[in-house]
Amino acid sequence: MSKQGKILNKNKLLENKPGKSLSILPKKEGVYIFKDAGGEIIYIGKAINLYNRVRSYFQGKSGCGGSVKLNAPNFTDKINSIDYVITDNEVEALVLECNLIKKNKPRYNIDLKDDKSYPYIAITESYKYPGVFMTRNRNIEGAKYFGPYTNVKSIKKTLEHLRKIFKIRDCKGSSPGSHLKSPCLNYHIGLCSAPCVGNISESAYKENIECIKLFLRGKDKTIINRIKLRMDQYSKDKNFEEASKMRDMLSAINNLLKNQKIYIGGEDSLDFISLCKDIKLAAISVFSYRKGGLDIINNFTAGNTGHLKNEEILSYFIKKYYVDVINIPSKIYIPAKIEDMGLLSEWLTIAKSKKVEIKIPKIGRNKKIIDMVTKNSRLYLEKKKFERDTGCSKTGGDIIKLRDILGLKNIPKRMECYDISNLKNSFPVGSMAVFTDGHPLKSSYRHFKIKTVSRQDDCRMIEEILLRRLRYLKEFKIDADDSFCIKPDLIIVDGGKAQFNIANAAMKEKNISGIDLISIAKKEEVIFCSKYNDGVKLELDSGYMRIIVKIRDEAHRFAISYHKRLRNSYMVHSVLDEIKGIGSKKKKCIYEKFDTINELRRSKIGDLVKIKGISHKDAINIYNNIHK
Repeated sequence: MSKQGKILNKNKLLENKPGKSLSILPKKEGVYIFKDAGGEIIYIGKAINLYNRVRSYFQGKSGCGGSVKLNAPNFTDKINSIDYVITDNEVEALVLECNLIKKNKPRYNIDLKDDKSYPYIAITESYKYPGVFMTRNRNIEGAKYFGPYTNVKSIKKTLEHLRKIFKIRDCKGSSPGSHLKSPCLNYHIGLCSAPCVGNISESAYKENIECIKLFLRGKDKTIINRIKLRMDQYSKDKNFEEASKMRDMLSAINNLLKNQKIYIGGEDSLDFISLCKDIKLAAISVFSYRKGGLDIINNFTAGNTGHLKNEEILSYFIKKYYVDVINIPSKIYIPAKIEDMGLLSEWLTIAKSKKVEIKIPKIGRNKKIIDMVTKNSRLYLEKKKFERDTGCSKTGGDIIKLRDILGLKNIPKRMECYDISNLKNSFPVGSMAVFTDGHPLKSSYRHFKIKTVSRQDDCRMIEEILLRRLRYLKEFKIDADDSFCIKPDLIIVDGGKAQFNIANAAMKEKNISGIDLISIAKKEEVIFCSKYNDGVKLELDSGYMRIIVKIRDEAHRFAISYHKRLRNSYMVHSVLDEIKGIGSKKKKCIYEKFDTINELRRSKIGDLVKIKGISHKDAINIYNNIHK
C-alpha cells in the first residue's frame, strides 16, 4: 500500500547542518520525486532507504549526487522541492517508479527512443470497452503490449480474424463509436458487437478481450476450454442462441490456430540485451529468440546517460522496456551484473506469472550471442552518431531528395500545410499542420475561422488564411514560442493548380521571400510547384512522397475536427433555442456542462436536473426535444 509523503523544501535540505531537516525523511522503501521552482517534475527515482538516498544527492562534491550521478552540472541547484511516496516493499517501489517515469517523462531521467522498426499489438485496458490494434507507439496511456512482431501482414490478418471472432470495436478513442442509437457498418457486417448502442455488456466484452490476450500469449488450450465452458453453461441454461454463437466462435478459433500463429512468447523465449555508449549517447540492442531461432532485432538510443555506468543504463532499460509488455521472455541475458538484478527478476516473474531469470552468460553459445549483441549496439551507436553529426538520417535524406526533385530553394526542415473544411456554406474553417524534420509538431498546429469569404470558394479561403498567417512575419512582434513566429521553409497547400496560383499570388502580395511553395491535389496526388507548373506525379511509395501525403492528411484531419466541433456547438445552440422556457441564463449553464450535441444526447433527465437553474420540467422538455 503506497502512502504519499510530505513535500520538502529545498532550502532546508541544503542547510549546512542538514541533520534535523533531513530527519523527516523515512528510512523506508519508496519513490522520491524532485521538482523545480515551477513545480515541474524533473527527476524520479526509487530507494530502499529514502533517508539515505535523498541525502546522497546533497552530499556529493559534484553537486550531481553521490550514489546517482546525473548528466547535468549543478543538478541539485535545480531542485526546489522533494516529494516522496512510501511503499510496502521494493517491488512495489520499482513498479511505481516505472509508472511515474512513463507518465511524467522527467527531463533528467534517461531519455529512451527506439528505432520503431517493429510493431506491437496494443490493448487499451484502461478503457471501459478496450480497443485492439497494431501500433509502433509504446507510449499509449493505459495500454498493454504484445510483441514486437516482424511480420506486419501476419499481424493485420490475425487482427482481422480476431475481430471477426470476438467482434471487438475498431473505432478510435476511449469511448466506442456514435451514441445516436445507430451502430456503424462494422456491426452490420459482423465485425463489431456494437457496445456503443448497448448490444453487449461490459463484462461480456471484457471476457472477449481476455480471450484475445490468451490467444496472443499462445495459451491455445486455455482459450478453447474457456469458450467450451461458456458454451456448456449456455446450453444448460437453455440459451441456445448464445450457445450456438460460442460453438461458431470455437470453430473459428480452431481454424485460426491451424492457419495462423504470431505468438512469440512461451517457454523457449529468450532476450539478449547489451549496449555501447559514448559521452552523449547510449545505444541498446535487443535480440529476441523465439522457438530456437532469432526472431527480432530491436535497437534503442538513450540520452542523459553521460555519467551513468553501463550497468545503471541496462537496469533502467529493463524497467522501461518490459513495463507494458505482457509476453515477457523466460530468460533475459545481459553482459554484466546490474543494480537490482534480483529485484527485477522478482518483478518480471510477478508480471509474467512464471519464473523469469536474468542471467550473465560466461561461456558457450549464449556468451557468443551476447558478444554479437554488443557488437550490434556498437554499430548502431556509430550510425546514430553519424546521423547526429551530419544530419543525415533516413528522414533527413528523404527531405533532401524532396528539395532536389522539386527544385526547392530550401531544405524543407519546417513544413506548413494548409487545408479547408466546410459543409456547403456552413462553418468554413482552415487548418495549419506543421512538420519539422519530417515529423509532426502538433503543438504548432493552428485553426482558422474563415471571416471574409461567404460562399463556397476554397481558393479564396486558402488565400485568406495564408494572408493572415504571412502577415505575422511582416507586421507583428509576437512571442518566440508562437508557431507564427517561425518562418517555414516550405508551404504546402491542399489543392491543385488553382490553389497553387492563388497561394503564390498571396505570397507575392505580402512580399515574402525565401519560402518555397507547392500544392498537392487529392486522388491523383499530383504536385504543382514552380518547377512543375503543370503538375508532376512522384513515386507514392517513396519516403519523400510519404512525408508530403502525411502532412496533407494531418492538415485535413485537423481541419475536419475543428469543423465538426463548431458544427456540434452550433447544433447544441440551435436545439436549445427551440425549447420553450430555456432562456439565455439556462442555456449558458447547459453550455458549460456539455460541449457537443452528442454529449447532450447521452445525458439522462437525472443528469440535466443537476445543472444549476434547470428544473425537473425543464429537464423533461430538453430530453424530449433532443431525442425527437
